[in-house]
Amino acid sequence: MPVRSKRFGPIVRTLGIAVWLCLGAQNAMALGCSEVRQLVLLYFKMHFSFTSFNDEISKRTLDNFVKSWDPGKLYFYQSDVDEFNAKYANKLDDQIGRDINCSSIDDVMNRYSQRFTERNQFIMKAIDAKQDFTIDEYLNVDRKNLAYPKTVEEVNERWRKHIKFQLLNLKSGTETIEKAREKLKKRYELAIKRHNDLNKDRVYGVFLNAFSTALDPHSSYLPVEELEDFRIRTALSLEGIGASLRSEDGFTIVASMVKGGAAEKSGLLKINDKIIAVGQENGEPVDVIDMDLQEVVKKIRGARATTVKLTVIREESGASRKLVVPIVREKIQLVEQQASSNVVDVQVPEGGKMKPMKIGVITLPSFYIDFEGRQKRLKNYRSSSNDTKEQIKNLKAKNVDAIIIDLRSNGGGGLDESISTAGLFFPSGPVVQVKDSKGDTETYYDPDELTWYDGPLVVMINRHSASASEIFAGAIQDYQRGLIVGDTHTFGKGTVQNLNDLAPKLGAVKVTVNQFYRASGASTQMKGVDSDIVLPSIVDELEIGEKFYDYALPYEEIKPAKYQKFNLTKPYAVELKKRSEQRLTKDTDFQKIREEIEKFRKNKDERSRVSLKEKKEDVKEAKKDANKQEEDAMNESSEFNLKDDIYLQESVRITSDYVQLLKKQKLEGQPQMPLVAQEKAKEAAKAVSEAHPKVEGTGKADATVTKPVSENATKAAPKTEKK
Repeated sequence: MPVRSKRFGPIVRTLGIAVWLCLGAQNAMALGCSEVRQLVLLYFKMHFSFTSFNDEISKRTLDNFVKSWDPGKLYFYQSDVDEFNAKYANKLDDQIGRDINCSSIDDVMNRYSQRFTERNQFIMKAIDAKQDFTIDEYLNVDRKNLAYPKTVEEVNERWRKHIKFQLLNLKSGTETIEKAREKLKKRYELAIKRHNDLNKDRVYGVFLNAFSTALDPHSSYLPVEELEDFRIRTALSLEGIGASLRSEDGFTIVASMVKGGAAEKSGLLKINDKIIAVGQENGEPVDVIDMDLQEVVKKIRGARATTVKLTVIREESGASRKLVVPIVREKIQLVEQQASSNVVDVQVPEGGKMKPMKIGVITLPSFYIDFEGRQKRLKNYRSSSNDTKEQIKNLKAKNVDAIIIDLRSNGGGGLDESISTAGLFFPSGPVVQVKDSKGDTETYYDPDELTWYDGPLVVMINRHSASASEIFAGAIQDYQRGLIVGDTHTFGKGTVQNLNDLAPKLGAVKVTVNQFYRASGASTQMKGVDSDIVLPSIVDELEIGEKFYDYALPYEEIKPAKYQKFNLTKPYAVELKKRSEQRLTKDTDFQKIREEIEKFRKNKDERSRVSLKEKKEDVKEAKKDANKQEEDAMNESSEFNLKDDIYLQESVRITSDYVQLLKKQKLEGQPQMPLVAQEKAKEAAKAVSEAHPKVEGTGKADATVTKPVSENATKAAPKTEKK
């Protein structure tokens, strides 16, 4: 996500006065109707496409707000929605934008609370009801095409199936039906508690998000806690203990720990510990059972060099024990999300012999920057361009023959960072063009006229590569500087957002202010960046990308900028595609992927429903999955995993072919990766040994691999809350 950060001074002052006048002695920074109106007007002052609150935005906002509370269409009746539309669909702009009247927000929320209470009375009965998991029955999961229920009987039937589905999932594995019921009741009791804890500030925040996403999918309102998380993601650092937490049945559980962080170094905290209380320094511990995860996070995070005391329950040898774990907070660097590099050794046929080749791989999970470090002009502030530069130096020192930039699942980041990083691979020229709401276009150039790497280059992408990733990939492709390999195309987000800080405790607003275009004049909006060589992927069949979002801005093109084309891709793409396709046709892993794709396409109707019938094999698989998840959590590793990454393996082979073509060498055979071959042979031997215990592993399959692929590898961070 290309984003810029700035402080919006006048709005801060205006908001501060308005809140004081409206709220008096109450929390001086809480959201009220007056603040909602002022923030709505602020969006229109800055937004790329919309300048005023009209009936169309009013309709979209109401629809978003209703869906925010009931995305599964399990609470509101059709009559409720019809009533809301009749009363407010064309009037939110007048009521909120003009009259400072938020009765519509209160009305929708009050009706939701009423339906929530009604449904929970039925839910508890449904959990206790007898279930028959042997009959053929299905739950409709196609929310988009599902209508709101019209009667009590219809909504109760939906909930009956919904509860049955949840019980079936809980019952799979080791749970009995009694334990599953107990667990599910606990979940809904927690949901009731969360609902009862809702305040107007939170409700108005939900409305602001409903309004902002009615303008486009990437404008949003960030409450204080979300703003803090955003800052952490962009700076890749935080002050805390360095642990990822998850919430389960009212308990906050340690999911993983940041390597080298305070929690790991202490040796006192363990994965799967349940945190039941949090104490500050010499203060009394505060009970956090059933507390919202965000609130627990607030209590654990804190200034470096201060101590937080966690009271945890630990399961050991079949018994539980309670203990207090003191941890001194530190500044935690989220190293697993930083740029990292590895070297893959390849053997390529040349002149009738196998010759060694080295392919460098730079993994770039995001385009990040420590905004505060840059503002303070710190010498070594953290940024993706600086870190990528260092990785290039490391790889060049190892005499690599080519470099792969892995942008898979890179969701974007700073606009400036994508420009600076792309500029490392060519001497000078335009990287991206940006158009504002007035139609004025500005061209952004490579700020560093030096070329840090001029050798063979391949960029890996997938459908989750978005925004700033697309600026980078688009520039490399426009300049014909390197090959793009991966899914059919990237995500398709071609807009830029400004992040505007508000008064303390009000958070920030993120507003789409520009649309960006490639040097060629094409936009990445909706269409993304196409791969030069496409590798088959099930992700290409899923509804992932900007074109599947409601209210996405349209695709368009502008006049191209003047730039140099290096002509390093088109002369070779056809031959490289042909060789890759020949390999994939014979590759058993890719054959399986193609079979899965075909099966997915044929089962289009089945994807809209799930079976509520229990199968014995499902129970066995659930047990395996549960055991594997626990094993993965206990043995989380940052080792570079080439052996299991078939897309990276094929990209390495493509890159090897590419190097030889650039050197005008004849392609005689297929590149080989000895380490991958050895590892797969070991796995095959192990499988045979396990199937036939009396048979010893033989030959090269038993060889021990002592040389690691690399010592400097990272792994994507878990999608959980970090402290």
